[in-house]
Amino acid sequence: MGIKEFRPDDFLYNRQGPWPQPCPEHPFSEAAGVIHVPQEEVVDWWIHIGSRYLRTLLYVPYAYLRGLFKPGLEEVNDEEFSQLLTRSLFSKFLKNNFEAKDHEVFGEFIHVENLWVCDFSPVKAFEPFKNLYVSATKVLFKMEGEKFVVISIFMEATNSLFTPQDGDKWELAKYFALQSVALCSTLVMHPLVHFPMDSINAITKSALPKNHLIFQLIYPHLRFTLYLEKAVLTFKSSILQSKWWIPYAPYPGPYESVRKLLAQGYRGIENNKNYRPFKYPFAPAIVAGKYGEFQQAYYSIIKNFVEKILIELDETEIFYLAKWGDYIHPWVPGFPTGKELVRDRDLLSKTVAFFIYDVSVAHTVDHYNFSRMNFRKIPFRLRVPPPDHKKNYKLKRSSLTRFWDFGKVEMARRIFYVVSTKTRLIDTLYDFGEKNEKLQKHVVEFKENMIAVDLRLKEANACFVPLEVIAESIQF
Repeated sequence: MGIKEFRPDDFLYNRQGPWPQPCPEHPFSEAAGVIHVPQEEVVDWWIHIGSRYLRTLLYVPYAYLRGLFKPGLEEVNDEEFSQLLTRSLFSKFLKNNFEAKDHEVFGEFIHVENLWVCDFSPVKAFEPFKNLYVSATKVLFKMEGEKFVVISIFMEATNSLFTPQDGDKWELAKYFALQSVALCSTLVMHPLVHFPMDSINAITKSALPKNHLIFQLIYPHLRFTLYLEKAVLTFKSSILQSKWWIPYAPYPGPYESVRKLLAQGYRGIENNKNYRPFKYPFAPAIVAGKYGEFQQAYYSIIKNFVEKILIELDETEIFYLAKWGDYIHPWVPGFPTGKELVRDRDLLSKTVAFFIYDVSVAHTVDHYNFSRMNFRKIPFRLRVPPPDHKKNYKLKRSSLTRFWDFGKVEMARRIFYVVSTKTRLIDTLYDFGEKNEKLQKHVVEFKENMIAVDLRLKEANACFVPLEVIAESIQF
């Protein structure tokens, strides 16, 4: 039969589409970037996404007034603290494997059974602005039944260990731990959902003909993303810039410190098993508790759907599949080669399924869960030094932050963190061309399965984002 030849107009951008390049800021420490985005996508982004950012800026005076009329932070009791770190997206940091450093800092506590630790070591590299403070922390939990109970918090900056018996110093230690998890979530962990996927996005648009089954399956999940990512990474008005005059820049340190954390997430931390260099995952990481249950439930049905769609690839599609894998492989660590994808159909299904899962479910649930948290309890900025076990301390919650600290994080929440879905996963339209009649039944089944999973997760109290707001692509 032979390989069918395609003309330039058989491709989305006439074989002149976007392509990855080394990240201009940190070419060896961050994921490849897609800097040259087709003009059609730029216009589409500004109409549907950028315009909302501009409209939301009208809320700035109200956000800052809210901070002025209610200064400082609210109390976080120990049970709520444990819930925040172990029953939310923060549970991604919860591990039951211990480093040598953990044994050193937690001492006798480490010998108790059923222990878990949250390690926020990346914050050690963060250098805050003058009169603002951060500290890398480690939080030790004991699992009792299905609940996690906080035992102690280690403060790296003062080399101090605190327990609930330490009064005001313990209360302050909790705020520093919550600040650490906010920084690590938004600058270390969540960027891995975003930026490594850009190379796949760009190469799929540019290297696969429009009638290729993989293009048809992935294409609905690519909209809005490339220019959004470019805006975050390169715009001088980006949230990452952290300039004093930007009303939505909540981070407590300069741009250079912010980018250090992005680099640590991608490059990993040497001799720390909790922060390994990025490699393309083929399934969600195992996460303890309900959040992990949610992730696995959605990934499972997406993989099942992808398997049924990709069951039949013709000779030409296999040829371009190999090219697709070989083009992406050098840009995304751990992404399979073309030969591996052609040879192993299960590997192909997992590769495609994880991409769809990542840019839709994984991305949306992180935003939805984080944006609904109380940022009067989870500070990005703290204006008192971290507690020191050698010094006395009297807690005054109203002095922990200033009104503009709240204004900045509230604006960041409204512009960047809140889920503002333009195209929903449940509404995704797949056009399989000549194979439509044969394959659309699997699309119907996929959507029925999502509705069933959403209901089941709600009944199990494990629904961290309702199906009706899950986006089909990275678009906020």
